[in-house]
Amino acid sequence: MVKKKNLQQLLIRYWIGLFVVFFLIYLIAQFFFLKNLTIKAEENIGSKVYVSSSNVEKMLDFADSYIYEAMYNGSTQSPSKLYSSLQSEEDPVKLLETKSAISASINSIVNWSDAIDYILFYTQSDNEPIWIESANGRHYNDKKEVKTLIKDQIEQNDDSTLRRYMVVKGTRQNYMVRIIKFEQSYFVVGVSTQEILNGLSEAATSDDSIVFAADENGDIIVSSADISGSINVLNEGQYVEIGEKSYLQTGYVSDRTGYYFGILTSKDSIISDLWVFRIIFACIAIALLIMAPVSCLIVSRKLITPINLFAGNMNRFSEGNLDITMEDDSNISELSYLIKTFNNMAARIKKLKIEKYEAELESQKATMQYLQQQIKPHFFANTLNIIYSLAQRRDFETIQRLSKAIVNYSRYMFYDTRELVELSKELDYLDCYMEIQEIRYVKQIKVDLNIEDGLRSALVPPFLILTFVENSVKYAFSTQKNCLIEISAHADEKKEYITMIIKDNGGGYPERIIKAYDGKINVEGHVGLNNIRQRLKLIFDDKASIELKNEEGAVTIIKIPCITINDSDFEDDF
Repeated sequence: MVKKKNLQQLLIRYWIGLFVVFFLIYLIAQFFFLKNLTIKAEENIGSKVYVSSSNVEKMLDFADSYIYEAMYNGSTQSPSKLYSSLQSEEDPVKLLETKSAISASINSIVNWSDAIDYILFYTQSDNEPIWIESANGRHYNDKKEVKTLIKDQIEQNDDSTLRRYMVVKGTRQNYMVRIIKFEQSYFVVGVSTQEILNGLSEAATSDDSIVFAADENGDIIVSSADISGSINVLNEGQYVEIGEKSYLQTGYVSDRTGYYFGILTSKDSIISDLWVFRIIFACIAIALLIMAPVSCLIVSRKLITPINLFAGNMNRFSEGNLDITMEDDSNISELSYLIKTFNNMAARIKKLKIEKYEAELESQKATMQYLQQQIKPHFFANTLNIIYSLAQRRDFETIQRLSKAIVNYSRYMFYDTRELVELSKELDYLDCYMEIQEIRYVKQIKVDLNIEDGLRSALVPPFLILTFVENSVKYAFSTQKNCLIEISAHADEKKEYITMIIKDNGGGYPERIIKAYDGKINVEGHVGLNNIRQRLKLIFDDKASIELKNEEGAVTIIKIPCITINDSDFEDDF
């Protein structure tokens, strides 16, 4: 069986599902959008890094070419000839002049190229080390530290540890140097790391980008900002964590130096365009958040509330309230059609019920008239027998009394048995009936009445008591010469029901009559008893009952609703 769900709950689940789907779409879209931005940024920055790295290499090549040109210019004062003279010169004066000439040549190289911060020249003369140095003023300390760190390797002519380009790790920073060797002399050229950074910075796309140069092991040579740890070349095109921020790593491995020149571009700058995307989705989310309760409110007011009202009216209608109609004030065509259909259905059912009720009344009327006709011939047959007997005895005075009693009783006899009468009226005509029976049986029948105060105005069906008194007269008198009939009536504490008891001192009801009555089967040959039961059923439905039993005679217990003539609810209840 399908589990029923509340419409409002379904609507809430729908909105929750919509938000979940929207959030998933947002995550997926953001993922692909970020991926696309990253790829584009990598391609753009990568091409710029390649150009910048190429420019750096050209700068280094140009510095190399200038150094070589200065060394081998073919003049008598070329550095290469001076270097050779320096190694073989023995005259102290000329040796000093040669050193001065070489120093001037080196100074011109340093001052000419921004790519060179300092130059250290080393050679030997008579196994004595000769160092000639030149540096810009701001790089004097750098030159001094590099000389200290590399002196032993140079003087020992340890080519195994010397490379064309190498990194010298100082106490304050790392230095990139170019080693040029010719014959037994060395040029240690301090490459300007600042110029390298300046060249790489041209490829940066944001102010917070970090440009760097790293050696073949990933150790940082120089960077525009502090980078803790080393750089992994394999992370090319991926996001790496530097401090508390993410950066896209893009770089290029120099063919000339073997070093890795790169740029770390902050993720925030790359996804700056993503904020437009996020703002659009945020606006959509806010719109959905507003629409969700608004739509729930609209659906509740325009649909759920009318449906609940409609369901309530249907329940009341099913309980028997046929006067219910619904106002068609809905602007929803389907609901309006439903309301109109309900009103038409209610009107049709009400009409059919009225028609059925009228048909039932006609049927009951015909039934009551039929039952009444069954009673009247029975009574008149008995009274005619009495008159006939009196006429045989020529007792005309008694015939007159009997005729008067018959006339009075006949008025009640022809009373419409569909109507209810006061109990007092039933008892008055009981007196007329008993007078007829006393004439018939010569005062051998006695009736004892015990009616509770206030019940004489209660309404009862005509002949309700008379029928059972007649039955007692007919059967009790046949077994007793003196027949005693006791009639009592009392109400319950709430005055909802009246209980009437008719008891005689005769032989009692035959067992077949009691069983037939208990089984609600018509008793053959007892028209009056059958008529009473059917009339009570027609008038009171299941609210009335009759019990037959024997206790030193026939006992009849009748229970009917307690109704007075002023009872305003009588017509509604019955």
